[in-house]
Amino acid sequence: MCSCFTLFIVLYLLNMPDESFGEMFTSMLSVNQAVSAERKLIDHLIIYIEHEAQRLEDIKRFFSRVTSLHDGIYNEPSDPIANPIAAFKLVKRLKSEWLNVVHSTEAEENIKVLREDYRRMESSLPKLEDLRGAAHGLMRLQDVYNLHVESLVRGHFQQISDPVDFYKLSVSDMLSGDDCFLVGKVAYDLEDYYHSVLWFEEAVRLFRGTEWSPENEGTLEDALDHLAFSHFKPKHFENPSLFCDYFTNGSPALFLQPIRREIISLQPYVVLFHGFVTQAEAKNIRKYAMPGLRRSVVASGMNQATAEYRISKSAWLKESAHEVVGKLDQRITLVTGLNVQPPYAEYLQVVNYGIGGHYEPHFDHATSDSSPLYRLKTGNRVATIMIYLSPVQAGGSTAFIYANFSVPVVQNAALFWWNLHKNGQGNVDTLHAGCPVIVGNKWGMFKNKNFHKVTCTAVTNIVHPKIIILSSSTHSPLVQILFKFFSYVQHNRTYTEEWWKPLLYILYFDLYNGCQWLLFFNILQKILFCLHPKKETHKSLELF
Repeated sequence: MCSCFTLFIVLYLLNMPDESFGEMFTSMLSVNQAVSAERKLIDHLIIYIEHEAQRLEDIKRFFSRVTSLHDGIYNEPSDPIANPIAAFKLVKRLKSEWLNVVHSTEAEENIKVLREDYRRMESSLPKLEDLRGAAHGLMRLQDVYNLHVESLVRGHFQQISDPVDFYKLSVSDMLSGDDCFLVGKVAYDLEDYYHSVLWFEEAVRLFRGTEWSPENEGTLEDALDHLAFSHFKPKHFENPSLFCDYFTNGSPALFLQPIRREIISLQPYVVLFHGFVTQAEAKNIRKYAMPGLRRSVVASGMNQATAEYRISKSAWLKESAHEVVGKLDQRITLVTGLNVQPPYAEYLQVVNYGIGGHYEPHFDHATSDSSPLYRLKTGNRVATIMIYLSPVQAGGSTAFIYANFSVPVVQNAALFWWNLHKNGQGNVDTLHAGCPVIVGNKWGMFKNKNFHKVTCTAVTNIVHPKIIILSSSTHSPLVQILFKFFSYVQHNRTYTEEWWKPLLYILYFDLYNGCQWLLFFNILQKILFCLHPKKETHKSLELF
C-alpha cells in the first residue's frame, strides 16, 4: 500500500507544470495564469496595508500627544520639570514609548507575513528568464512586423513603411522609460547593439519628457551611458575578415578557371561558391530527379519519418544516373579537398520545396548515438554542400539561427559549411533552417561528407613501417602509383629517411587538395634521377 502511494506521488510530481526554469514566456496560457497569481499577491498586500495603516495611526496618536505637551505644559513660564508627574512621564516616554516606536516589532511582523505569503507563491511567479523572454518577444514583434519602437511603446502597431496603425490595443497601456531601459538592457547584455540603441533612445526620450518617479529604477544617466556604449561597440558594420576571391584550392584543374568564392561567416565557417553549376547541369539534375521524388523524412529516434516542419520532396541520385552527377562529385572534391565518393559520402540528394516549403531549425550532423546515421554505419556528417538549382523570387533563404545570419538563394551557387569541429564534436553554431518559400519554385541539391572513426591500429596497405596509408584513400590513382613506387624503392634497398618526406607531401596533397599531378611527377622525376643518375628518367617511369 505504501509503495502504491509513493508511486502515485511520484507520477503526480512528474506531471506537474514546472515553471522553475523560466518557461512562462513560451506560452500565453502560462502568462494568463500569472494574472491570478498577482491577484492573490494583491490580497496579501491589502492585509499588509491595513495592518500598517493601523500601526501608523498609533504612531500619529503618539505624535499628537507629544506635540501637544510641547505646545502646552512645556511652554509655561514656570519650570515644567519641577512638576514630578511631568518629569516621570517624560522619562517614561523617552525610555519606553519612543523605543517602541523606533523598534516596533509590529512592523517587522507585518512585513514578515507579507514575505512568507510571497515565498509560498514564488514557484508560480515569473523568473528572470521570463523577464528576458518577454523583452525578446517585444524585439521579435519589432523585427518581424518592422514596427516603430515609439509607436510600440504607445501600444500602437505601426510599421516603419506605413504611418497608419495596422493594429491598436483596445486597452491603452504604455511602456515607461524604465520599461524601455530594461528591454534595451536585455539586448545590451547579449551584445545586440542594434536593438539596444533603439530602446535606449526611446528610454532617454521618455525620461526627459516625464517627471522622475520612484517606480523608475533606471535613470536618464544610466540610459545615456548604455546608449553611448551601444554606439561605441556596434556589431552591424561590415566585417573586414569576410572577403571574396577567385579560389583554386591549390588545384591545377582550377588554375585556368578559378571559382568565385565568397566567405559568408568564419564561425561557423560558411562559404558560397558562385557559378558552381551551369544552367544546363541544373536542368539535367532536376530532370533526372523528378521520377524519384518522395516526401522528405527526418530522423525520429532509431527510425525516419515525415514531419510537418519539413515541407519538401527529395530524391537520391547515384553517379550512374547521369554523367553530370560524376562531374559534380569531382568538382566538389576540387573545391573542398574532400573525398565525396560513396561510401565516404552520401549520394546527391535533390530536394524540391512545396507550397510555403521550408525546413525548421535542425542540425545536419547526428546529435545522439541513436541517430540512423550510426545505425546505417554511414558515419557522422562532417560537412555539407548545398547547391541552388533554381531561382526564388522571395523567401527560401538558409538561416543560421545561433550565428544570426542568413544566406539568400543564389541560382547555380553552392553553399558549403563544416558540421563538425576538428575533434569530431558537432558545431552547435551550424543549427540552420530553410525559410519558407514565398514566391518561386525552390530546387536544391545536397551532398554530405561522412566521417568515419578509425582507430590508430586499424590500418591497411602497410608497405613500410614509416609508410601507413588508410584504406579510405586507396581508390586514388595517385596512391596506387605511390604503392608501386614504395615497392620499387624497397626492392632496390637504396632509400634513406629523406625519401619519405617528399612522398608524404604527395600523400598530403592528394588527401587534402585534390590530385596534384604536376607536383607529383616533378618530385618523382627528381627522386628517380637520384636513384639512377646514369639512366634516363623516362625509362624509369616505364616501371609504373
